[in-house]
Amino acid sequence: MNRSRTRSNASLEFSLNQPRTSNEFAANVWQCIRNRQIAGVKFRREYPIPPYTVDFCCIEQKLIIEIEGEEHLTEEGLQLNSVKDRFLSELGFKLLRIPGYAVAREDGEVILKIREFVERTIAVQNPSPQALPPDAGHA
Repeated sequence: MNRSRTRSNASLEFSLNQPRTSNEFAANVWQCIRNRQIAGVKFRREYPIPPYTVDFCCIEQKLIIEIEGEEHLTEEGLQLNSVKDRFLSELGFKLLRIPGYAVAREDGEVILKIREFVERTIAVQNPSPQALPPDAGHA
């Protein structure tokens, strides 16, 4: 597959112009979610879902985590994110976007937010059977 043909020019330019700090924020998050550290799910980093590449993806649960740099707050960035989000949602993915400045705070709030997102999504996708009342089998 030739990526230059599957990605729009705007999408390519946007991803190529990501600031270095965005990559640092993603690296920090990666250290906290890799090796099934969050609810036992496996995330992959820089995972391709053509025509896009997402920061982190759990394929089995269809979860995506994106770390937002400054460029995502621009009008163009918001518009591109909207198109990408709609595309991924149509494929059945659940998406969590985290601003880079939240990662920079290093107060544990981001990891808590990720953990809640993963656990909540897993609970909705794989509900546990409801317990039967004690007298349910006896008439």
